[in-house]
Amino acid sequence: MDYDYDQLFPGRFLKSGLFQGKAVTLTIADVKLEELPDKKGKDGKRKRGVLSFRESELELVLNRTNGECLKGMFGRNTADWKGKRVTFYPREVEAFGKPQLAIRVLGSPDIARDLKVELQVGTSVSRVTMKKTDGKKKAAPPPAPVAEDPPDMDPETGEVPFEPEAEAVL
Repeated sequence: MDYDYDQLFPGRFLKSGLFQGKAVTLTIADVKLEELPDKKGKDGKRKRGVLSFRESELELVLNRTNGECLKGMFGRNTADWKGKRVTFYPREVEAFGKPQLAIRVLGSPDIARDLKVELQVGTSVSRVTMKKTDGKKKAAPPPAPVAEDPPDMDPETGEVPFEPEAEAVL
């Protein structure tokens, strides 16, 4: 059997390779603030938001991009996020000076319609559309190869198109 590299090193947190190139819908069980090791090469720890889910023992460490998407869909109060379904997908991004596969928010079955969200990450502002997803879980095919180039961003809207073929089950 072929494995994604992330499958070789299981741990406590979700990793993009576990998505097998597909979208995944999970229900937020809890949102907490934890002190985690700082990954930017600094010594010490950093407080980060951590999501847990009803369908998985694995948790997700929030980054600013995903946090802004959740805030745009469900509001600033994280108590309102509990019980909401979120559809995540793997996407290649530029991080720490090189392309890496990351987990991003596609949308949610719990929003009434597609929703434009403005993301403020540092001094950069971009717009994305959170999709009203169906939330149906479908069996995942074997791991799909990761595209070498990320999709092109629409210069007018600043959005990156993404249409999953199916949803994976973690």
